[in-house]
Amino acid sequence: MLSHLLTVVSFGLGAFLSAYAALALTRRRFALGRESGCIEDDTLVFLIRDGVVADANFPAHRMLDGVTDSDDMTDRLRLFLARHFENPDRFLQPDQSLKDTGEVSRDGQIQILQQAAAGSTRLKISFVTDRDPGRDDFFSLHALENELETLRANTAAAPFLLWRQNAAGEIVWVNQAYLNAVETYLGNAENDSWPLATLFPTLRPTSLAPNEPHRIAIHGNGAVEDAWFDCHTALIGTDVLCTAIPADEAVKADSRRREFTQTLTKTFAELAIGLAIFDRSRRLVLFNPALLDLTVLPTDFLTSRPSLVGFLDHLRENRVMPEPRDYRTWRTSIAELEAAAVDGTYSETWSLPDGQTYHVTGRPHPDGAVALLFEVISAEMSLTRRFRAEIEQSQAAIDAFDDAVAVFSQAGELTLSNHAYCKLWNTDPENGLGAVNLTEATRQWHALSTPTPVWGDFRDFAQLSQDREEWSATVSLLNGQSVLCRFLPQKAGATMVIFHVQSGSSARASLREAG
Repeated sequence: MLSHLLTVVSFGLGAFLSAYAALALTRRRFALGRESGCIEDDTLVFLIRDGVVADANFPAHRMLDGVTDSDDMTDRLRLFLARHFENPDRFLQPDQSLKDTGEVSRDGQIQILQQAAAGSTRLKISFVTDRDPGRDDFFSLHALENELETLRANTAAAPFLLWRQNAAGEIVWVNQAYLNAVETYLGNAENDSWPLATLFPTLRPTSLAPNEPHRIAIHGNGAVEDAWFDCHTALIGTDVLCTAIPADEAVKADSRRREFTQTLTKTFAELAIGLAIFDRSRRLVLFNPALLDLTVLPTDFLTSRPSLVGFLDHLRENRVMPEPRDYRTWRTSIAELEAAAVDGTYSETWSLPDGQTYHVTGRPHPDGAVALLFEVISAEMSLTRRFRAEIEQSQAAIDAFDDAVAVFSQAGELTLSNHAYCKLWNTDPENGLGAVNLTEATRQWHALSTPTPVWGDFRDFAQLSQDREEWSATVSLLNGQSVLCRFLPQKAGATMVIFHVQSGSSARASLREAG
C-alpha cells in the first residue's frame, strides 16, 4: 500500500513539474546564432566541427543539462544519442545518408538530420509527431525525468533517515532508510499504513532552530538495541524537512570519555599531590582535593576558573609560594614559569615562611594545556637536612683526630677521610674530578713510602667479602717517619685504615716487633 501511495505522489509531482516546464517553454522562441538561422521551438541544433560540438542552440543546451554532469558537451550529446540510436559516434561525422533522409530513433519519436554549414556539419534533432503548443516539451520532459530518477536514486541510497512533515505534523514523504527504520523498530504493521507512524514523537521541529542538531534515541523493542540519532530540521514553505543521522558511535565515544574522566577524577582525588590543569587560554579547568589542602585556596575561587596569573597571585597572597623581591620580578617569574611548564622543564623547590617545603613541577598537556603539580617534601627535606647535619658532625669529629683516617666502600671507593689524612699523604680527595678508588690511593701511599708489601696486602684484604680480621703493619715514609697502619673491617664490606705517625721510641719499638 505504501509503495502505491509513493508512486501516486511521485507521478503527481512529476506531472506538475512537467506542466510548468512546458508552459514556460511555449512562450519562448530560440535561434542558434550566427550559423544556425531560424528554427522551430523544439528542434535541437548542434554545430559539429571535426567530430566535436562547436556550438548549439538554447533548447539543445537545456536538454543536455539534464543528461550528465560532464563539462564536455560532446560527451553529453554522445550519451543522449546512445539512448535513442545505435552507434552514436557516426552522427558526429559527415554522413550523406543522414543529409538526404535522416534517421528515426528506436522509439520512433526523434528524427536526426545533417546539414552542411561552411566547413562544418549542422546536426538537427527534432520531435517527429505533430504537437500543439500546449503539449509537454519532449526534451524538457526527458531532462526532468532524468533529474527525478537521479533524486529518487540518491534519497533511496542515502544511509540516513530523511522525511518531510506538513504543518499538522503528518509525514508526507520518507526515504527508504526511514521505511527500513520503521520496520525495524515499529514492525511491519506500521509500515503498511499511511501516514506512517513517527519514529521521533518527542521531536518538535517548529521549536528547534534550523540546522541545530537535536540528539534523540529510538528505544528498541527488546529484539533490537536502542539507537541514537542527531536530528536536523529545515523549513520548506509550510513543511519541515527532517534528517536523522546515526549517532551511536558518537554516543558511545561520549560515554567512554565520561567514564574515563570519572576514573581520572577518582584517581586524582586520592592523590596526595596537588594537581592544577590550565587550558590553552590559561584558565583552571581541573583540580583535585589535595590542591585545596596544600594551597588553602577557597573552593569557590578555584571553581570560578581563575587564570594562571590570578591563581599564582592568590598563592602569593596566602604565602604559599616564595615572596618575590618586587612586582617586576614577580611578573617575570610568572612568564618564566609558564614558558618552562609548556616545555616540561619547570621544576622548583618552594621553601615557605611556615617551614613547609613544596616541590612544584610543570608539565605540558595536549591542546596547549599545562599542569602544575604541588608535592609536599617537608619531611624529605627535614630528613635530608638531618642527614646532612649528621654527616657534617661526623666529618668534624674525625677531622679533630690526630691520626689520619680513610674509609673505603666495598666497591673500593674512598668515601671518608679527614684533614690528617690529606696532610700525611699530600692529597685532597675532594679536589679530584671523580671518586678516589683503592688503587689510586695505594699508588699515592706507595709513592711516599719505602718499598713494602703492605699496600698490596691491604688491597687483597679490602676486596675480601668474608673472614676478615683486624690487622696492622708499620711502614716507613721517605721523609723518615714511621707510620703504624691499622686495617679494620667495617659493615657492608667497607674497610677503615688508621695511620698513626709514631714518635722515635715508638717507631724503634714497632720496628723491633716487626723484625
